[in-house]
Amino acid sequence: MANVCVINSLYRPFLRGGAETTVERIVNGCLAAGHTVSVITLGNSEALARDGRLAIYRIVPLNIFSFLVINQRAIWLRIFWHPLDVFNISGALKVRKILREVQPDVVMTHNLKGLGYLIPRVIRQLGIQHIHTLHDVQLSRPSGLILFGHEKPFLILDKIYEKICRRLFANPDIVISPSKWLLDYYKVRGFFYQSKKIVLPNPVELIGPPPVEQPDRRGVVTLLYVGQLERYKGIFLLLEALKNVDYRNWQLIIVGNGGSTDEVARITKGDERFQLVGRVDPVEMPQWYRRADLTIVPSLCYENSPSVIPESLVANVPVIAADIGGAGEIITDNVNGFTFAPGSVKSLTEVLNHFLARPETLSELKKHAFTSVREHSLNKYIASLEQMFSR
Repeated sequence: MANVCVINSLYRPFLRGGAETTVERIVNGCLAAGHTVSVITLGNSEALARDGRLAIYRIVPLNIFSFLVINQRAIWLRIFWHPLDVFNISGALKVRKILREVQPDVVMTHNLKGLGYLIPRVIRQLGIQHIHTLHDVQLSRPSGLILFGHEKPFLILDKIYEKICRRLFANPDIVISPSKWLLDYYKVRGFFYQSKKIVLPNPVELIGPPPVEQPDRRGVVTLLYVGQLERYKGIFLLLEALKNVDYRNWQLIIVGNGGSTDEVARITKGDERFQLVGRVDPVEMPQWYRRADLTIVPSLCYENSPSVIPESLVANVPVIAADIGGAGEIITDNVNGFTFAPGSVKSLTEVLNHFLARPETLSELKKHAFTSVREHSLNKYIASLEQMFSR
């Protein structure tokens, strides 16, 4: 069995998105397979927690504020935060000390923002096998976001930032990308040219058999939105499209919160077809998926492999998604869902009208939803990782 170290900016209870859920699944999968796992992550204070073969090291790298509260800080202040984070000597020294203590066989890094981008150099200097998993474009854009229609770098600083990150990360032994789109994005920018590169979809948890199909609810099609309530996630595009549909046989469940929560509440107030749930713990999400007939992913940003898509498919719920980033690699039109032109209210409205006019066609999509992702089980993912571990 291997001694594995996993490094990611956030770890439970600090959950912000799909990357954290994926990391936690990988940690649990490695433990279930008999490996010893150490997690290095951020905390409000320096701490070490042990639980059997799992050790969680929380560190606090020096900076003007913690990455844990970055969303609560002004944009102008973040401009000064980012250079300090990229060259965070404090974070690198703390990680070096832990790695020397743990002496892992392999280090698996994920998102390092908030911990510092000197960490890959530390791993190289210690001669430990390094597997890096990509989750977004944060090594190319400080925000980690590229919005549809704004693909070019906004400032010359973005290009300088990208060049620095390319130099600091250099060539991990193995680079994993959950989507071909994201791997190609980094390849054309000169990243990881000497690394072994692998496309390996994020693991999904197959909890029991696929759920029994929900009975017909008097012809009402239940739509589900799961994600941050931010404009770039496309929530307002979805609301506008629903205003334009020709049919009224639908209801929308909205799961999530964010900076636009109040505006979403204002727009949907008084309309019983909308149910604004708020944030839900990932453990409770399966029950919300299983209430739905269709999950809608209307994102306006280029995402690697939105976790909401495979999680919905596991629950036998087909997905309508914007064909942007890696989403189109998961969805096959008229098999497990349907894609629409990103940023287009007209295109989304047409797709919604198609299914609202023919709700009986959803039964056929549901037959293929679960089977389209069952090969991406956590057990198979861990088995793939184990083949990469140096012996």
